[in-house]
Amino acid sequence: MIQPDNIQAASQFLVRHYEISPVPVYVDTTEPFFFVLLEGEITVAYDSFPALTIRPGEFVMVLRHSCYRMTVVRPSVGMRVYNSEYFVEKCYNVFGNLSDFITKDFQYEFRALPTVPAINHFHHSIKQTIMDGNASPQLFTQWHDVMISMMALYYTPRQVAEFFYPVLASDFDFRRMVIDHSLKVKDLPELAALCHMSLSTFKRRFKRTFHAPAHTWIAARKAHFIYSEIVNTRKTFGEIAEQFNISSSAYLTVFCKQHFGQTPQEIRRRRYKSVLCGEPQDEIRAVP
Repeated sequence: MIQPDNIQAASQFLVRHYEISPVPVYVDTTEPFFFVLLEGEITVAYDSFPALTIRPGEFVMVLRHSCYRMTVVRPSVGMRVYNSEYFVEKCYNVFGNLSDFITKDFQYEFRALPTVPAINHFHHSIKQTIMDGNASPQLFTQWHDVMISMMALYYTPRQVAEFFYPVLASDFDFRRMVIDHSLKVKDLPELAALCHMSLSTFKRRFKRTFHAPAHTWIAARKAHFIYSEIVNTRKTFGEIAEQFNISSSAYLTVFCKQHFGQTPQEIRRRRYKSVLCGEPQDEIRAVP
């Protein structure tokens, strides 16, 4: 059990500014976080779910190692709240067992919690304190507790439970297993074996959990991280191919042309050119 006074475990708050992006931005999701839009307008796509427009005051949950893409429609300011496990633990303390509020016929959809003026005002006060340079671990913990208390006042337990469904569902362990190994295996049979399932059972459970065919979802996920390695590292294309169990750099070229419309050389050349021209490098930009 996480204790409320465990400051090291408390959430971290980070304010970010985003310029208009005509092409999707691939977001680093090595850690889970909540994203609160404070100003502007963005469109986000998560795994295989349809794109969702986020407006000021709304916030979404981003899972670890998810394929999360963002298009900035208008200049925007957002806030990330890290260490969502602590956040979920505190929700249990306030709401009880959130799984009890999930109905048997519930079908998960990726959507934002609606804006609430009082909560939005509180988020803006957090942003201003951070921008003034006055944030501290103690404040992070206090902000965190206030956020949970305000959620209990303005959202129903069912709204909160449905928002957290990806980490409450019985298939969460299966999802985590897939996420942890999908980039390392060479094919679906190997991944199914790691999950101790037959291939047919694995495919059925995968479709139910991720709402997409396994081969489609894994290819899109692999493309996400291959793009990141090409533009953010100096690894050779042969090394990247080996890292993602692609048989050769030639097949990596075929893969990139299929998913991005460009060769790895063209992707990397374009990235370096954007750096020299001073384009924002906050996230990973997809090739149009």
